[in-house]
Amino acid sequence: MRPDSRAVHSGRELRARDPLAPPLVQSAVYVYDDLDDYDAVAAGREPGHIYARYSNYNTDMLAAAVAELEGAEAGVAAASGMAAIFTALLTFAPRPAPIVVTADAYGVTLALLREELAPLGYEVREVDTSDLGAVERALGGAAVLHCETITNPLCRVCDLEAICRLASVRGVPVLVDNTFATPVLCRPLGLGATAVIHSATKYLGGHSDLLAGVLVGGREVIERARQHLAHTGGALGPFEAWLALRGLRTLHLRMRRHNDNALEIAGCLARLPGVEAVHHPLIEGSPCQPIAQRLLPEGAGGMLAFDLAGGRQAVQEMVSRFRLVRFAASLAGVETTVSYPALTSHRDLSSGERMSKGVTPGTVRVSAGLEDPVDLKEDFERSIASLHR
Repeated sequence: MRPDSRAVHSGRELRARDPLAPPLVQSAVYVYDDLDDYDAVAAGREPGHIYARYSNYNTDMLAAAVAELEGAEAGVAAASGMAAIFTALLTFAPRPAPIVVTADAYGVTLALLREELAPLGYEVREVDTSDLGAVERALGGAAVLHCETITNPLCRVCDLEAICRLASVRGVPVLVDNTFATPVLCRPLGLGATAVIHSATKYLGGHSDLLAGVLVGGREVIERARQHLAHTGGALGPFEAWLALRGLRTLHLRMRRHNDNALEIAGCLARLPGVEAVHHPLIEGSPCQPIAQRLLPEGAGGMLAFDLAGGRQAVQEMVSRFRLVRFAASLAGVETTVSYPALTSHRDLSSGERMSKGVTPGTVRVSAGLEDPVDLKEDFERSIASLHR
């Protein structure tokens, strides 16, 4: 099937008399009347479920659907994107070892590494993934390299193909957070990645009404991850999985509008007085543009950021003037929202460190929704222009 058809049908094979919409199996436990039968399912020799912390009809369907979209052998669903990241890191580095991470990764990913894993003995190596020489040096003896297809919040794109080649030579697995791009715009496994993570809370679910994460990759990797997830208790509930799968069915349609609206907003912002910089990998003048055009030929998704003159006070005044756009800490819903990374995604970093990573007191992250682009541009133009009269 082509990608659009996979989005609609992945993860499920319908048979005669099956319900067209998947049922919600809201059960924590399953009953058996034969010990050998239970043992066969628990050991994985036979298909089935025994306890929802290990597997469930709905969570398995979601994981299978995302795996199919990403071109992976298997997948496992988790309670959130961070649960999926933690599970993946534990799978590749089950004991203290060096972990390489892109220096401008999502702030909570950096917090997980620094505040939870480093005290346990893990070495965290933050590297500028646009510098392939620095990446190559950082890989020595590493257990895993973690990067993002499109970074949060400044929407930078690294040369994922080149990074995967470097890592392959050294036998280092590459873990890619593909949340911003989604499998509609990029499939990192085809570029050499070992495993892929999604915060399904975002575009896969698409409606700001659930928390979920998914990890996909080779069957052996996913089976190890499944055990870690079961032991650490990060299981996803069936209702959240059902919602995420429902959202997934329109992912290909939504991403086209998200993508178009983000480019429209980026172009609009670039022309406004008081906007000091616009961060979008495909906008004219972006240092990421050549790589983004190669790796993301269908577009760079619905995210962008910009730096507003006047810092936090100007951001507050802009937010108070919006009529359509809303402030919210998350992203990727049908509504256009903005967030302020200094207080949201990167609040765990010091102001000096945020500045070193390009997150200024005036940096605003934008999640372009599905509204009419004319209305969105008018809202940004009015709200920002009024700051400089």
